[in-house]
Amino acid sequence: MTKLDIGTGLYEKEDFLRLLGEDIERAKAEERCYSVLAVVAQHLPGENVRDIVEVAAGCLQDLMRDNDLVGRLDDDVLALGLRDTDSVEAGVVSFRLQGDLRLKSFHLRNTVWEPGVASLGDNGETTEELLKAAIEAAKNRRRRLG
Repeated sequence: MTKLDIGTGLYEKEDFLRLLGEDIERAKAEERCYSVLAVVAQHLPGENVRDIVEVAAGCLQDLMRDNDLVGRLDDDVLALGLRDTDSVEAGVVSFRLQGDLRLKSFHLRNTVWEPGVASLGDNGETTEELLKAAIEAAKNRRRRLG
């Protein structure tokens, strides 16, 4: 049975990673596109972050399609598995998400969420490789803007 994070309604880390791994393996076997979008918080305060994370989780849920996966990896990292989505389409999703996050979280204690995208084949072949690449893309984006 899969577990959802009570505060956000997103898959908890262990279940998300398992489901994401299954999705990625299926996409590889069927030679289909797959992308991972990670959202990393900048300036997340050390305590009482629930409201900030819930806003970001809500933005992800609003944007996801019925067949996408969304999970909470840590307080400062959320991720979205995008089935049948290539790097260009994932970039569009990332751009839309960034606008939603800026609009809905600008007032929450100076926290900014940066998205990063990684696609199967372009950035890796495994769950770990894709997540690492997406998180690194989000952090690099933050460094370029910061």
